[in-house]
Amino acid sequence: MIVFTSGGVLLALEIIASRVLAPHFGTSIYVWGSLIGVFLGALSLGYYLGGNLADRWPSPAVFAGIVFLAGLLIFPIPLVGPRVLDAIVLRDLGPRANPLVAATLLFFAPSVVMGMVSPFAVRLRARTVATVGNVAGVLYALSTLGSIVGTLLAAFILIELAGVRAIIHILGLTLVALAAVGWLAARRFAAATVAALLVVLLAVAVVMAGPRRDRDGLIFERDTVYHKITVVDEGRYRYMKLDNYWQSGLDQDTPLRSVFPYTEYMHAAFAFKPDARRVLVVGLGGGTLPQQFHAAYPDMQIDVVEIDPAVIETARRFFKMPRSSRVLAVAQDGRLFIRRAQTRYDVIFLDAYLIDTIPFHLATYEFFEEARARLAPGGLVVSNIIGALDGRSSRLFRAIYKTFTRVFATVYVLPVEFGRFGDAEGTRNIILVGTTVPRLDRAARQDRVAAAAARFGWEVRRREAAVDVYEGLINTRDVPVLTDDYAPVDILIARR
Repeated sequence: MIVFTSGGVLLALEIIASRVLAPHFGTSIYVWGSLIGVFLGALSLGYYLGGNLADRWPSPAVFAGIVFLAGLLIFPIPLVGPRVLDAIVLRDLGPRANPLVAATLLFFAPSVVMGMVSPFAVRLRARTVATVGNVAGVLYALSTLGSIVGTLLAAFILIELAGVRAIIHILGLTLVALAAVGWLAARRFAAATVAALLVVLLAVAVVMAGPRRDRDGLIFERDTVYHKITVVDEGRYRYMKLDNYWQSGLDQDTPLRSVFPYTEYMHAAFAFKPDARRVLVVGLGGGTLPQQFHAAYPDMQIDVVEIDPAVIETARRFFKMPRSSRVLAVAQDGRLFIRRAQTRYDVIFLDAYLIDTIPFHLATYEFFEEARARLAPGGLVVSNIIGALDGRSSRLFRAIYKTFTRVFATVYVLPVEFGRFGDAEGTRNIILVGTTVPRLDRAARQDRVAAAAARFGWEVRRREAAVDVYEGLINTRDVPVLTDDYAPVDILIARR
């Protein structure tokens, strides 16, 4: 029972650990690589130490003490974690070192102790050398089965039912309770009583403490299988945060006003495709784009695909996303939705990239090919990217641009507010517009923008955004075409 349960706790902790690091470091490949490496390294050391300790003191009471220590090391992680993570963020050791150091400081020690459990159990259960192989095989099989159950339980059920802090506390309490059972079996009644009392006291402390509020203005937070969603009010503005990324903003006095200016540039699509009637938005956030499109274009059908159903619920509850027959929101991976779609869209908007992590499968040649295949004649794919046009911060943008140009005959680049801040090396939102229609010259574009502005009643800000096309040379010789086979987006971001 102890081997099975401790195996489950270990892998459940590894899954939950990703949610601990995500609000500070995101969910990049570096975060997962750090967690897997730290947990495996800790297990290796734990196996070694557990075997040596079991040969010196092969006692069930010592075995229970190991389990007890593991529980005590797990329980305070939510209490010390925020301070540790904040300190690492302030020092900023880099995109690789930040999550590696954080994972080591928070999860290495308890994982080492849990790694000691299986070899110690083998020593206690093996009666003769002739049966030690069978005993080891059975116990390690039980530990692995427990790990499978813990992984599935944490990923599929626990994160939806409880917050990350509560789950980690429960994992720690489970091991302390197991230690009490172990001491009872070894007739160490005093130790078992102390452990049982500690379980009760810690459980009461968790209930009395309640949820922690990170900052003034916090009105909602929720852990989902994809994100930690946070909604914060700062004066008249309301913001949504996914993990450590500011995702959307709402001016509560003027809900249709763009808090982040890049959304105005997305409307430029309707200068290039003024007869658009059906659009798809991949990536929802707070729902700014569907809300603005619904209000500005009354004849338009807006389909939205967002992988996290909780984000859709949050956008409707806190950010005034329209509940309308003209706005259809589907909880699904964007690429899967496009692959299965039967509809032809006039415009497909991609708004699923974040500043330092992106779903790579939504940035490859194959994906853009699939998106192009779902366009109506003369249709557009419009993508919001965060990067720079040139310099150290430009590699990701230039790689996506190079990939875009392999799929679309015509590509327009709209750097947000480049006309006001003409720094090609500055990091900003950059809007890419891809189409198979021949390129329009500047005069033709201005005529299109003027016609769209008159038809839709665009304000100055939206008109300026639609003509702010970058005409400079974009160097793509040192960046790859992103493919399903090779899309090193995390490396391209890290070099920024």
